[in-house]
Amino acid sequence: MVGRNDQEIANAMTVVAQALNNALQGQQNKQGDADELRLDRFMRNHPPTFRGRYDPDGAQSWLQGIKRIFRAKVTTNEQKVRLVTHMLEDEAEFWWTNTRQRLERAGTVVT
Repeated sequence: MVGRNDQEIANAMTVVAQALNNALQGQQNKQGDADELRLDRFMRNHPPTFRGRYDPDGAQSWLQGIKRIFRAKVTTNEQKVRLVTHMLEDEAEFWWTNTRQRLERAGTVVT
């Protein structure tokens, strides 16, 4: 091929790859910022915590408090899982950590 320069092609490919990588990093940073803002807005509603002890009435009350917040917010199921599990403490947090790891190993998406 006349005028073909492999080094120039390689350089151009490198520039394109770097631009794509920078764009992807920017999207990930924006998503991280959005997640932090979502958590801040969620926490401004003073969501209750759940410790996981045997307390059926307390569990029901906690769930109602969380649902009340989500009725007022536009939130995906995946976002709800992240926000709700942020409010688990003590036994409930230990349970969730173990359960999440087992589900992830099985390839299950939690929503």
